[in-house]
Amino acid sequence: MSKVTIGIVGSRFQADCIAASVKAMPEEAEVTAVASPTTGNAEAFAQRHGIPKFYSDYREMLRDPAIEMISITAPNRLHAQVTIDAARAGKHVVCEKPLCVTLEEADAMIDACARAGVLLMYAEELFFAPKYVKAKQMADEGAFG
Repeated sequence: MSKVTIGIVGSRFQADCIAASVKAMPEEAEVTAVASPTTGNAEAFAQRHGIPKFYSDYREMLRDPAIEMISITAPNRLHAQVTIDAARAGKHVVCEKPLCVTLEEADAMIDACARAGVLLMYAEELFFAPKYVKAKQMADEGAFG
């Protein structure tokens, strides 16, 4: 099995979490690029995480044929457009929560990914966190009001 090559859009807290998670499974995936429009952020992030490429415009990163998947950690208002652009570039997408801001954006994201034949994945781990699983179990058993 070959490694999945990942480009991260964004350079703040959640991007750090993604980079660290990917480093924990080096046989399976590798972050090869990061993009941030904030001057110096992408370069500093790349240096901090040992990522070979950095960009100030995510659209430039999308032109890299070696990148297979994009992880979107950018501000929520950008999720839809970045996803649509990534799909058009033939990249699979993992988008942090929230997926987008409106139902219309969600429909456009799903449509763009379906037309491009790429996967759109929503990075919501809270549903599976032990405390929430337990709360769901308790609710199902009638423990609350």
